[in-house]
Amino acid sequence: MWVFGYGSLMGDGWESQFKCTRRVRAVLAGYRRAFNKASVRNWGTKARPCPTLNVVKSDSSSCPGIAFAFPSEVGPRVRAYLADGEGNGFGLHAQAVRLDSSEIVDALVPLCAGPNLLPEKDLETIATMIVGTSGKDGSGVEYVDRVANELLKVGIDDPVVTELKLVVGRLASP
Repeated sequence: MWVFGYGSLMGDGWESQFKCTRRVRAVLAGYRRAFNKASVRNWGTKARPCPTLNVVKSDSSSCPGIAFAFPSEVGPRVRAYLADGEGNGFGLHAQAVRLDSSEIVDALVPLCAGPNLLPEKDLETIATMIVGTSGKDGSGVEYVDRVANELLKVGIDDPVVTELKLVVGRLASP
């Protein structure tokens, strides 16, 4: 069983508890990152949701990330963990991803399509929504920094994340 991570799943070490057998760079074609999922628990609240990462269809785009391989016997536990961590409205959808070795595998991709889906907005508006949010895992500013740093660690330059980090940093500075 494969799982594709494009945000926080790429670097928090979650996979080690499920006997991950491979961790490799991969690309999800036809999708791009978007901060359009309202976190009302981990990084924000119902009163002040924090826009967090999702991927959205975009025929001309591709989303680089990390693919994780797991033994089939841990599949139900991995699914339960992802369902709990991703929250309401996320489904795990099997999508073809291309590994760095050029091998194509079907991987579960967390995609938000539920009630916490936000309309896409410009980066300034998203950044304004993020600054000042906080949930059980930390602040929205910390979330954006964490995602940007995880992408940097694996050599992924996503302009949406990079630009958002700059705008959030500017707005969060006194």
